[in-house]
Amino acid sequence: MKVPFLVKVSISDLNIRKGPGTNYDRVQFWPPGIYTVLEVKAGQGSAAGWGRLKSGIGWVSLEFCQKV
Repeated sequence: MKVPFLVKVSISDLNIRKGPGTNYDRVQFWPPGIYTVLEVKAGQGSAAGWGRLKSGIGWVSLEFCQKV
């Protein structure tokens, strides 16, 4: 997948994690909006992979994001 790219988050309680997987601690919830993903990695708990957010806060499951 070519990076960076934009994703749209539509759910109000998407977990941001410290690393690419559900085995990493949750940092916080992320509100709906458009965000930039800089890197994609495979990881536990997401068949679609994990995206590292440009803000630097952490990683989100791409299963809950729509590429725009």
